[in-house]
Amino acid sequence: MSDSTSKPAASVAETARRVLVRIADEGLGDGDRLPAERRLAAELGVGRSAVREALAALDLLGVVDSRHGSGTYLTGGRADLLPQTVEWGLVVGRPETLHLVEARRHLEVALAGIAARQVTPDGLLHLSQTLQAMHRTGAAGDVDGFVDADVAFHLAVAEVSGNTVLAGMLGSVRSLLGVWMSRAVRADGGHVHDTLAEHGAVLDALAAGRTPAAERAMRTHVRNAEGRLLRTLRHGASPAVGGSAAVGPRTA
Repeated sequence: MSDSTSKPAASVAETARRVLVRIADEGLGDGDRLPAERRLAAELGVGRSAVREALAALDLLGVVDSRHGSGTYLTGGRADLLPQTVEWGLVVGRPETLHLVEARRHLEVALAGIAARQVTPDGLLHLSQTLQAMHRTGAAGDVDGFVDADVAFHLAVAEVSGNTVLAGMLGSVRSLLGVWMSRAVRADGGHVHDTLAEHGAVLDALAAGRTPAAERAMRTHVRNAEGRLLRTLRHGASPAVGGSAAVGPRTA
């Protein structure tokens, strides 16, 4: 009897949620190896294919790292994602994506405004360093490095704001949009110059402590990033879980 008929059918989202609960119950931490697919399937009462798809989805979201021939490991920095967040992430590519995009815009703009009032010399130094990293990697054609530095810049703005609640909400939204945003970066490599200028405008406004200017600069950048993302959504199919087009959580 095939795997698909020998066990009860389970949605990817439900299986992924149960895998995360299993991880929490086991007390696994960053870098720990998850049980084998066969064991998880037996414990959860689902087919191995359901477990395989759930792990692929979690890999896509950056919660786990599936290494061929070695196993699946909990990824550092993503282990605290809530199970219900996984369900949101699995619908990315549907209309909910547009809601996430809108949420990101409001959060980014609000955090930039707060950061302009709270910024310190150390915070400005960190922001300047991340922007310099974007310039270096962009000039070298290092897409992964550029995207990482871009992420670091936005996280630094959130950190400067000092509002841990808004920063946490932004982190979740950006993680869920990460798959599409990374595709947008790779599909439109010619945007690097514009992106650098947009980030520079945000930094200048923060350095001057000008809240309205910081909000305007961030709004301009986010709306432009949204345009790149929405072009990807219009012209590309939903990212296949575990497919070759899938990449780790990134942003633009």
